[in-house]
Amino acid sequence: SRYGSCLEHLEKLKPNLLLDIHLREHLGTLYNDIRHKAIIQYTLPFISVDLNTMASAFKSSVSMLEKELAALITENKIQARIDSHNKILYARHADQRNATFQRALQTGNEFERDIKAMLLRANLIKHDFNQKNWPGQRKMNL
Repeated sequence: SRYGSCLEHLEKLKPNLLLDIHLREHLGTLYNDIRHKAIIQYTLPFISVDLNTMASAFKSSVSMLEKELAALITENKIQARIDSHNKILYARHADQRNATFQRALQTGNEFERDIKAMLLRANLIKHDFNQKNWPGQRKMNL
């Protein structure tokens, strides 16, 4: 992976970017956000990640990387847990297939409900079944 070299190149650009009066205030935040996005992107496809391998990819120490990962987990940006003893990050991926089926089923149920309501309304209009107004009652159209 090229995450470490990319972050090193960004660090080399930092002195020049600090000269920009508009960018200067936001540079630290931008660098942190870029690093966090890279960490999230690195961990996303895996079920488990060895922190030693990840630290070497990001050219960082394991303890610093572990603190960053803990912060990302508490901010709910990464759904994972850290095994501090074995230095492994375990991802908690939601069952996407099941979630997709549940959404499709819910959409189908909503569609069926809407169609039944439309058919009922169409039949009521077709058979001229309108509610009769009683004195003092507002007129309702179906």
